[in-house]
Amino acid sequence: MIRTDVIIIGGGATGCGIARDLALRGVPHCLVEKGDFANGATGACHGLLHSGGRYVVNDKEAASECISENAILRKIAQKCVEKTGGLFVRLPGDSKRYRDAFLKNCEEVGIATTVLSPTRALDLVPELNPAIEEAISVPDCSIDPFRLCMLNAYTSRRKGGDILIHHRVIGVVREKGVCVGVTVEDRSSSEVKEIRGKVIINASGAWGDAVARMGGSGVPMTLSKGSLIIANHRLTNLVVNRLRPPSDGDIIVPNEAVCLAGTTSVTVDDPDSIEVDPREVDLVATQAEQMIPRFGTTRLIRAYTGVRPLLKADSPDSRNISRGFRIIDHENGMISIMGGKLSTYRLMAEKTVDAVMGKFGTKARCRTAELPLDGQDELTGYPLSKRLKSIDSIVCECELVDRETVENTINSLGTGYIGDIQHRTRLGMGPCQGGFCTYRALGIMQETGRMSPTESIETLKSFLQRRFRGIRPALWGDQLREEQLVESIYLGILNMGNRP
Repeated sequence: MIRTDVIIIGGGATGCGIARDLALRGVPHCLVEKGDFANGATGACHGLLHSGGRYVVNDKEAASECISENAILRKIAQKCVEKTGGLFVRLPGDSKRYRDAFLKNCEEVGIATTVLSPTRALDLVPELNPAIEEAISVPDCSIDPFRLCMLNAYTSRRKGGDILIHHRVIGVVREKGVCVGVTVEDRSSSEVKEIRGKVIINASGAWGDAVARMGGSGVPMTLSKGSLIIANHRLTNLVVNRLRPPSDGDIIVPNEAVCLAGTTSVTVDDPDSIEVDPREVDLVATQAEQMIPRFGTTRLIRAYTGVRPLLKADSPDSRNISRGFRIIDHENGMISIMGGKLSTYRLMAEKTVDAVMGKFGTKARCRTAELPLDGQDELTGYPLSKRLKSIDSIVCECELVDRETVENTINSLGTGYIGDIQHRTRLGMGPCQGGFCTYRALGIMQETGRMSPTESIETLKSFLQRRFRGIRPALWGDQLREEQLVESIYLGILNMGNRP
């Protein structure tokens, strides 16, 4: 049995942020996550560190939180943030009245803006639609959600916190109606463990209601599915937003060597039963093409989807639901944190831990806004210059991940999950999306004894199903040859087409 003061359920940005905050306040804790870090909405987002402009017309409170946290994360998470800057572009037919409200509200909440002529905007982003009527600059950034989660967890571990990834909560222990612990299953060994604590924090996102019900309560939630697409290279070095009320496909975000476009908003009932609808792919691509025409001819290499855990509202349109957050004290030993977004994860964690400290009757001050994230100088695989030192043993050509890095990651984690390696090294996250490196990484996992041949085949089949879903091939020239090579590797050499 593990005994601690606070149990955190969920290893997304909010859960990891809570773990870091507790660690810095000296509170013993244990975080439990059923997958790897950023397994839910955090890992399925577009990687945008909001300036607040996205919400400023319809949700000024959320916008104010975003710009405040934007400034903080630029300081404390420099190795996670690319200070790209952003543009809101107005196309023919877009409302000038909305533009006026946008500028007015930005000034009121403190979002710095500059109105740019079409010529100046095209100088900054040459691929923009030349028909744009104007653009407004804002301090948007891109952010790496996986790295962000792991660095927050790093502080927790360094200060004695327990982190259990790939452990699924299967029950909440209750005594006289009070939640006093959880039972978890190790998904690798099937071992069942019990963890006891004074407070349970439910930071499980889209699964929040299910977890709360295990404790004898529930939470009011609306689940909104958002689908995104990835282009095989950066079409812009700035975040590009459409200057209109939030809609489908009106954000393009550069991220490392690629760029992402999204997102849709579809209300769903079950976060475990979602998939990308091909119509969503076409919709997002078409809308992105209006801002950057080359989206119409650029190779799309991946479509993916996640579920936003929004606050319950009466509106049938999930886009009209506030992106704010709410802390719910169930008064039974469990606290739930609901809503919010990646950009405000630190603030959400701070307010949640404040509520916990109130229960403990202590006044330890939050320091997460002041102290840089630990471990940023110890990141492996970054920057690119460091990756070039072992060019002779490259496993992933797109991201220049070498064999030594893969082996060290496998051994340090003791992992049998390919996703764990991807999140920590960026293996498979470049333009080929794992087409040439996944089977190599699985071979290394076999060699290190972390995976049997049968397990590696099953993992590879599952990977291929995800890998090729949502691709829009542009089959000519080098691209045609690449696709033929991938096909020959998997269907010819590896005989994947004939496997049950």
